[in-house]
Amino acid sequence: MSVARTLKVSYSNPRIRVTAQYARDGSIIAGTIRSWCESIRTELDLDSDEPAERVAQLIRLAEASCFTLGTVSGSIPTELVATVNGQPIEVGTL
Repeated sequence: MSVARTLKVSYSNPRIRVTAQYARDGSIIAGTIRSWCESIRTELDLDSDEPAERVAQLIRLAEASCFTLGTVSGSIPTELVATVNGQPIEVGTL
């Protein structure tokens, strides 16, 4: 992760799960079919011996550097849930 290298924040065992909620309505036959993404939820779990503030900064900046979230944020709800060393961490926003 280039953000971690830049900030010099060490971590191990990263696990990321991204879940998107999609919807569709209309009719293929009638030519009115429409599909969209309703929300994106990111769950991040990692281990680190760094202070919580530094890990929270890493997570915030890594999320801010995500091209996909940068494209959709503001148009659909996005949610980030993070745990460090098995404990929930509040990362805040930029």
